[in-house]
Amino acid sequence: MAVGFASLTAPKALWSANPVTITFSGSAGTGSSGSVGEVVKCAPKVDNVVFHTTVSNPTKVSLSTSPGGETTCGPAPDGVTVTASCLVAAPDCKGTYTGTVTILEGYTNISPSLSVTIVVT
Repeated sequence: MAVGFASLTAPKALWSANPVTITFSGSAGTGSSGSVGEVVKCAPKVDNVVFHTTVSNPTKVSLSTSPGGETTCGPAPDGVTVTASCLVAAPDCKGTYTGTVTILEGYTNISPSLSVTIVVT
């Protein structure tokens, strides 16, 4: 029973848009990138969170956030920039990839994660 009630008070994330798409030209090859600005809130407030990113093909594309975390994620909106970058030469980078940004407090995921579609043209 306690587990069921505990989940009712688990912190939740609220992203300004979810999912998001980052589209950019990979013609410059390695280092080509695109970004999207997001705003995130957490309720109730959580401290010392980090943004953990994953991407469907980490050998070709990276996904990062700026900042990489926050001292406090609460009801006040916080800006986060999500950036996708090519890690390989132009012809090899083109394609569509999926990624996620997860907010972690220690080992606890604060859901939902941000779903990111990356389109490299």
